Parts: sequence; C-alpha cells; structure tokens
Amino acid sequence: MSEDDVYKFDNFGFESEKKKEEKIKIEYANPKFWRRVMAGLIDLLILVVVFIIIFVSARAIVVSTDTYKENNEELTAARVESGLYRDDPDWGMIDIISYLNRMDLSGWNRMSQAQSAVNTFLSFCDERCDEETARTLRDDYDAARLSDNFTDNYGNHYFIVDENGNIAINDVAYANVTAQGYFDNFYTYYIDEVLQGYLVIAVPNYYDLTKYMSNVLIYAEILPAFLISGVLVYYVPTLIFKKGRKTIGKLAYHIGTVDKRLLNPTWKRNLARFLIFYFFIYILSVFTFAIPVIISFSMMAFSRNKQGFPDFCLNLADVSTRENDIFNDYSEVKVGKMDTSKEPVNFSRRDLN
Repeated sequence: MSEDDVYKFDNFGFESEKKKEEKIKIEYANPKFWRRVMAGLIDLLILVVVFIIIFVSARAIVVSTDTYKENNEELTAARVESGLYRDDPDWGMIDIISYLNRMDLSGWNRMSQAQSAVNTFLSFCDERCDEETARTLRDDYDAARLSDNFTDNYGNHYFIVDENGNIAINDVAYANVTAQGYFDNFYTYYIDEVLQGYLVIAVPNYYDLTKYMSNVLIYAEILPAFLISGVLVYYVPTLIFKKGRKTIGKLAYHIGTVDKRLLNPTWKRNLARFLIFYFFIYILSVFTFAIPVIISFSMMAFSRNKQGFPDFCLNLADVSTRENDIFNDYSEVKVGKMDTSKEPVNFSRRDLN
C-alpha cells in the first residue's frame, strides 16, 4: 500500500481509505465478555494441571538424589528426637500440638503428653545446644510457668512452687481450669511459640537443614514448575496458532488478538504480552492479594476498548474470529477480499460412441 493510504481506528474497526478509488476495510466484532472469561478459565485450569504434573515430576527427581536423602534423614531425626514432632504413618511428619489435637484423647492425656514433649525437648537441648543456651531455656520454662499471664478466673496461678521447691500444677487452680485448659492455654502456646523458635535458632545445623529444604522446594520444584507450565500454556500455543496468537482457551471460544493496525501481532509484541501478563500480573498478584489480576480484569470488563492491562500497554485487543479471520499484512486483506468464485466444473458423464 502506498504512503497516501489513510488509516482510521475506531472501536476495533479499521478502515483504509485511499485517495484513489481502491478501499481496504477490516472489521471485527468484540467477543462477548463471558466468552473471554471462559477462555481465561480454561487456560487457568490447564495451567493448574500442567503445573501439578511438572511439580510432581520435579519432586520425584529431587527426592531421589543422595544429597536430599541425607539432609531429609538428618532433619527427620532431629525433629523426632526433639519431642516436638511425630513421624506418623498416616499424617507424615507432624508437630506435636497438631498431632495431639487430631488424636481422640482426653484433656488430661493431651496435657500429659504435651508436658512430656517439653521435658523431652529440654533434655534434647541439653545434649545438642551449648551449656548457656540449655540453662537459659530451663530458666525460661520456669519463668513462663510462674508468670502472671497464666492464672485462672480467680487469680490462681496455673503453677506454683511446692514444698519441695519444685514447680508443679496448682491444685487449687486445677479445680477451676481443666486439663484441656492447661493444654490449650499454656502448653500449646509454649511449644508452638517458644520451643519451636529455640529449635530453629539454638539447635546446631537445624536452621541450615530447614533452609536447604525450603530452597529445594522453591528453586528446584515450585519455580521451575511455574516457569515451564506458564510457557507451555500461555506462550507455546500462540506460536502454534499464530493467527490471532491464540491460547487453547481462546481457540475454543474463537477469540484472537490483533494490534492497533487490526493485524496479527508481531512475535516481539506477543512475547512482551506474555511477559507482562505472566511475570508481572501473576507473580505480583501472589504477593499483593491478587490486586493486579483484579485491576486487569476490571479494565477488561469496564474500559472503553475492553482491554486488560497487558493489552492496554501494548495497544492490543481481543476480537471475535467466528466470522472473520485475522491477517498478517494488508496484502492478505486484499486477497481475502477478492472475488474468487468460478464456474462450477461439469462432471456429468458424456456418452461414449
């Protein structure tokens, strides 16, 4: 097309008017909002399935390595020996408070086992921690039991110093606070808030082991699964279904994407759209209570041109392809507008002499 062509863009209608007589016109209909939502939901569902498959595969590879096995065995042993965890055949590694709450036990039994877990941890720290830390932990336990924070409705302390100089349950308070109350109000707090902290910061090598496990989970399992599944679901299909840069969801609902010329977006613009959508909208939403997703969805629903945030940034728009195809350049538009009708071929049988 010559430089004299004048292009006008109006609500996804694109018209080329030459100063000569020839005219080229491209028009698309806006896809219905519910179809765009359903297309997005299909892509999201596929993303979840692909993510799970890749995550499980990555997990299987990681846990089979010798390094992971050694660190996991050491961490498991430290947790069980500390008394703060149980390695249950049904629930796996579970903290002692969650374990006792799940078990069908009396309040007295829960209180007794929680008390035993504290004593086990004190002995564990005597062996694993330095002498000063072990002494500080025991002093802290004594101070917590005699604290004014743990009293019944009548002001009686949960624990008192008995005639032998030992800290014991207050018999008077026990009449007004059930064994379950001791478990809920004191032992649950002390184990979850205090001893779990000591386990991380005071027990040698425990923090390094938990950090290793966290890094493996994030960088060797979750992150690769997130990256690969995003590329497979939101980018690779746009390279396969090039006309309109369609994902599987958009293909199912006959929705394509065009640029401001109402032509097929270039690969650079398509890549930029994927990066903004997946790595800006999705990742930022994880840390901001889905605010970017809400903003982009609101723009798609209520803005004048019904564009989500990535499309608004890149001058792209979703259009319906149920009636019209999407063109790569204006030469295709000309060919598409040509009258290609021909006389039908006569296949009637001729008489043979």
